Amino acid sequence: MYAFDLSLQYRIAVRDRDFDKVLAIFTPDAEIITPLKGTCDVKSYHLWLFKTVKKSTVKVKNVFQALNGDISIAVQSDYEWLMHDDQLIHFGGMSVFEFTPDKRHIRKMTTFYDTSLVRPQMIKTGLLAQ
Repeated sequence: MYAFDLSLQYRIAVRDRDFDKVLAIFTPDAEIITPLKGTCDVKSYHLWLFKTVKKSTVKVKNVFQALNGDISIAVQSDYEWLMHDDQLIHFGGMSVFEFTPDKRHIRKMTTFYDTSLVRPQMIKTGLLAQ
């Protein structure tokens, strides 16, 4: 499987809120690093995400491949989160996916985005502490 295809399967599983599919895409010991949650395991991060965001839409803008031989890609995207209070949050970001050597699972995902667009809404709705 191509690395980008697996990252796309992940985004589709998140869009469809398919928790079991999300878990199956990652290795059991995979970690996720995000600006709002820090370092998390896959299960706890997605439980938080699905509790926090009613609907997540992601539009891929660019994909960059590692030049050092690592099996990783960076995906630049535009995000739209529909929160449970029906507020929309739009922001851009980048997710770096690191894969197993056979490219069948994601072993690490690091996401970068401007939290100044997301944090105020989450604080307002009580989903994030100040």
